[in-house]
Amino acid sequence: MPALLPLPVVRPTNPDDTIAPMHTSDTATTYAVSRGARGGTEPTVATVTLPPATAVHGFTSGWGTEYEPTSLDPAATGTLRVTSGRSGQGAVPWLGVDTGQGAYVITLHWSGNWRITHTPGAHGSAVQVGLDPRGQQVRLDGAETFTLPEVSIAWGADLTDASAALARHLLGQTPPGPPPLTEWNHWWPYEDAEIDEDTFLANAAIAGDLGLDVALLDAGWFGDADAGSDWYEQRGDWHRVNTARFPHGLAWLAEQTRQRGVAFGIWLEGEAIGTQAGTARDRPDLIATGPDGEALGYVCLGSPAGWNHILDTTAGLVRETGARWLKWDFNLDPGAGCTRSDHGHHADDGLLRHYLGLYALLDRLRTEFPDLVLEGCSSGGLRIDAGLAAHVDALFLSDPDWTEHALCCTWGAARMLPARQLYHWPQSEWRGEHRFQHVDYSGTLITRQQFDTKIRAAVLHRFGLSIRLPEIRPDLRERLREHITGFREVIAPLLTDGVLVPLTDQPLREERGHRQPSFQLVSGARSIVAGFRLPRAGDWQPVRPRHLEPDGRYEVRLLDGADLGQPTVVTGAELGRTGLRCPEPGAASVIWLLTRIDRVGGGTGG
Repeated sequence: MPALLPLPVVRPTNPDDTIAPMHTSDTATTYAVSRGARGGTEPTVATVTLPPATAVHGFTSGWGTEYEPTSLDPAATGTLRVTSGRSGQGAVPWLGVDTGQGAYVITLHWSGNWRITHTPGAHGSAVQVGLDPRGQQVRLDGAETFTLPEVSIAWGADLTDASAALARHLLGQTPPGPPPLTEWNHWWPYEDAEIDEDTFLANAAIAGDLGLDVALLDAGWFGDADAGSDWYEQRGDWHRVNTARFPHGLAWLAEQTRQRGVAFGIWLEGEAIGTQAGTARDRPDLIATGPDGEALGYVCLGSPAGWNHILDTTAGLVRETGARWLKWDFNLDPGAGCTRSDHGHHADDGLLRHYLGLYALLDRLRTEFPDLVLEGCSSGGLRIDAGLAAHVDALFLSDPDWTEHALCCTWGAARMLPARQLYHWPQSEWRGEHRFQHVDYSGTLITRQQFDTKIRAAVLHRFGLSIRLPEIRPDLRERLREHITGFREVIAPLLTDGVLVPLTDQPLREERGHRQPSFQLVSGARSIVAGFRLPRAGDWQPVRPRHLEPDGRYEVRLLDGADLGQPTVVTGAELGRTGLRCPEPGAASVIWLLTRIDRVGGGTGG
């Protein structure tokens, strides 16, 4: 902690609540607030008192615009909030506060509606953290108590250090889970229009040959036996396989996938019910409804019947297929949630009870299938928060994934979560129209340098891809094999306890923001350092890693696919002065491996 940076003062907003630190470290603390029956219904959580703010930072968020930076006036009361029913649909539950003495970051562990308000005062700043009250009232009976969603606060010399402290702190609260497996997913190049047994297995065979771990069947496998059926309208009919596309069924497909040297994974939007789903007609008792009786499009997990239905459906699907990876999606805004009186909750706490049910459901799946990779997705990145992170292995950052956008999202998500939980793809081949997603990996226009840059933008965290593997140009296929090997052998081991630290300001979409972003994935004595030159960037500037020991000796090697170049040994002081310089001035990306080997004058690095 910087010498002048005081500890934050954290108090429950409701005077009848009790607060306790649950997880502590030198630079971060997670607090839990408990409420008894007399404590009131408003879901306020805590007030954090800090030194006076000089700047207040946050992110807005929407589909394809996740992690867009925003700021609040430090001299006026300002609020970030979400009322859509998904934690990242509108804003991100994270606030950064600069002071004259250092920086603090605050996050709420919650996947529903929330609000964070900054208020300046005569002697400091007050940050009030809580849930939005609509659909999230705390209703208790008799002597019942309730633990509100946790709040985590971290601090450091600047926002980068404070954010790294938060990510490192949350490592201890997230499931260690299975190793960071690699994945091929069919969605963007095939969607539900072109996917079938033959297409999936042809890609799976190449995925296995390339060294990927999992081939995942995304939406389009369920519903009517009609090759033209629409996945969105038939969500919820998970007991029905679309036999026009998959005539042999899922168990056969999964076994055939494994015979091709790759594990099987499957997509599920377990909470959702489409308007044309037979389940919507046959099981109306499961469906969440609003105040006028309107169907909200999802199964209420605050209802015991709904919870058991989704658990039985999901567990049965995993057992039937032997799935190694479950992608759990959520493509709707539940708003204030269910108001039904026959679901075991009150009319004004339906959203609260739904998300508590979701967390319990995911934990139950973890217990029953400990080797299953649980991936959280929500229209891309619209439900990413520390609450859900405690129950899944990976969180999908965004549906679009062109390089500039991917680096923008990585920069933002790394401000909150550890690298092992961040998941995104290099630029996918889209069937649909998107002005920034046009790429053809089969043609002659894409160069090896462009290909390398797209892949490198996705290997600083969990790695997978969504491209037409049978059609990829042969030289790029071999280059992809090298990148997969390099990720598995060099980068993936650092994800176990690594923290991804942005070294520059944030790159932004549409040629805005910092145009030569760089990142450092830090794990003990080793770091991966990556630099990128985005369009309209000038000449390469030195890339400067953080927190080097001046008297430490560092081995520096270029990582080129699977090849580690010849080592150069320099001191931390030298690296601080000169930085890392790209060996090819015209390159668009570069990755180095730094290893601290000892200190000048003796001793080894740990």
